[in-house]
Amino acid sequence: METEKEDEEVLLQVAVDALSVGSVYALISMGYNLVYGILGQLNFAHGDVYTVGCFITFTLFVSGVNPILAIIIGVCAGAVVNLIVERFAYRPLRKRGSNRIAPTISAVGIAYIMRNIVQLIWGPQTYAFDLQIIPSKTIQVGNAYVGTLQIWILLIAVLIMVLMTMALKKTKWGQAIVSISQDITTSSLMGIKTDRIIAIIYGLGAALGVIGGILFCSYYGFIYMGIGFAYGTMKAWMATIWGGIGSLKGAIVGALCLGIIETFVGAYVSTTYKDVIVWLVFIIFIMVRPHGLFPQEVAEKV
Repeated sequence: METEKEDEEVLLQVAVDALSVGSVYALISMGYNLVYGILGQLNFAHGDVYTVGCFITFTLFVSGVNPILAIIIGVCAGAVVNLIVERFAYRPLRKRGSNRIAPTISAVGIAYIMRNIVQLIWGPQTYAFDLQIIPSKTIQVGNAYVGTLQIWILLIAVLIMVLMTMALKKTKWGQAIVSISQDITTSSLMGIKTDRIIAIIYGLGAALGVIGGILFCSYYGFIYMGIGFAYGTMKAWMATIWGGIGSLKGAIVGALCLGIIETFVGAYVSTTYKDVIVWLVFIIFIMVRPHGLFPQEVAEKV
């Protein structure tokens, strides 16, 4: 009986951890999916741009700045960096009607530039990360003990996802984003300022990425220059493909699936080969459903 109770306690803790990790991935994936799903561009700079925002938040906090203010500045900094990248690296290519390869190569170049800037300023070492906003305690749920940090991270991520989804459906700029996702040229003819809306998409994507990155660093308790690509760009890309390109709901569900599988594999199978097993599951999945769980519906002209 004691063994069964212990197993239930572990299962509950792992489930909460899985949902927390999945919700963080969902925030990062939403930012990535806004660009990928709407503009059809592989934004490989997504993770490295939000890393800059996370490091700015970290630096301000250790310098004595209020953690809330540090987070706001870090989120704004990430958005501004992405706005600059969009204006000078992506928009000229889009205006000249380049194919998808050119923006992708440009994004890879931006990613390397951002990563080297981070390494130049903060170095390659790993730093302890704790903004001391969320108390790290445990609460008893039945016979199990669950960390409050994981619960808060889950609640914050879910709240932001709900607000973001409502904003896209209820606000004018949200409707403009939906319109552009269907046809940029037609949207422009309808009077929508496409360049401004696309800039908002990039800025919003980076802001969501920074928030997700801060929650990620708070969850694991560290920050280093590699969090952007390894835990941002690649995870977001996997979640987007898993859920279905162009589907915000798909990005969220795909990220939750990724977080759940990753956490349970690490807890019950192997932490050493966790990434290998997750990638194998991912490859098998896309062989069965290459368009994801919620494929984007494309209207055919008759």
